[in-house]
Amino acid sequence: MKVFIIGGFLGSGKTTTILNLIHRLAAEKKKVALIVNEVGEIGIDGKTLEIAGIPSKELTSGCICCSLTYNLKITVSEIAENYKPDILILEPTGLSFPSQIRDEMLNMNIMMSFAPVVTLVDVSRFTDEVKQMPKFVEQQLKETDIIGMNKIDLADDGKIKMVEMFLKSMSPDARLLKMSAKDDETVEAIYKIITSENADWDSIADSAEKEKFNSIEYSNVTTYSGAYTVFGEITKPDAGKLLENIITAVSGDIGKENPSFVGHIKMAVKADDTLVKVNYTAGQDDRKIEADYISQEKEENDGKYELVFLAAVTNVKKEIVEEIVDRSFNIFLSTKKLKFEKKKTTSEGGLKKPILL
Repeated sequence: MKVFIIGGFLGSGKTTTILNLIHRLAAEKKKVALIVNEVGEIGIDGKTLEIAGIPSKELTSGCICCSLTYNLKITVSEIAENYKPDILILEPTGLSFPSQIRDEMLNMNIMMSFAPVVTLVDVSRFTDEVKQMPKFVEQQLKETDIIGMNKIDLADDGKIKMVEMFLKSMSPDARLLKMSAKDDETVEAIYKIITSENADWDSIADSAEKEKFNSIEYSNVTTYSGAYTVFGEITKPDAGKLLENIITAVSGDIGKENPSFVGHIKMAVKADDTLVKVNYTAGQDDRKIEADYISQEKEENDGKYELVFLAAVTNVKKEIVEEIVDRSFNIFLSTKKLKFEKKKTTSEGGLKKPILL
């Protein structure tokens, strides 16, 4: 079993990369298992992957390299013993240090090899991330094998060259891969990295004992996740507009607290036969909203919808983030004359049977 870990800060493009990569692996009849880790109690990316036809095992309410290490070991052991995949892909939360996850796995008594660790960087936001959380960025990129300079299609040549020079100075031993997660050439390049037996692409993994760092403390990122149960009627077009309005309000109010904040806010709701997912990625000079509409089988919902959210932003107090998010939901759901209630969530640290490909 070969293990492939793909890291990167929130909104760097990990899920998009994995979505396209797994289709490429499937085309070559590779047997794949996938573990998705999200920092909040609500797993939005796992829902996206499952509805796109790619089931996954989600570990939520923590970070694999920190509080969920024990759970990860159980999950990996079960996958290796009962499923025996060719490739095990791990998508850790954007607040993790991928190299620490690999180091932890090296100490597991499980037969496996490692593909190079790939850590994605959103070129358009990278300099803002360094300003907001310098220690975290430095440590996340330290000891990674390959840095994927993602979203180069959204940045000009000057920005790309500046980020490239910075990355070379920060991580001189890492290979740089200029990429766009949606591009077929990128998917093919990562596919070759994972499946190659060429030593030139080998991981630099070693089992030596290393200092461990708490990634969440390093990040200066506040996270808040949860769900609202909404009663009434929500159509697909209404859902997209509703989520965009809520996210716009949330990001605007957070910007008043920290005008330079970097972050990732995402929300999703199933409407009719579609999962409507809206993402907001923020850097000081680059803030954008993207909406995805993912088809699925229509389900009877009895006029009841689950609206899930995750907000992760730098250098704003947790109580302020929570107040802003909840207030925005209350305002916009009330304006739509929809009845709603905040859903109580609980930690999902316990082991579930892995869902495999």
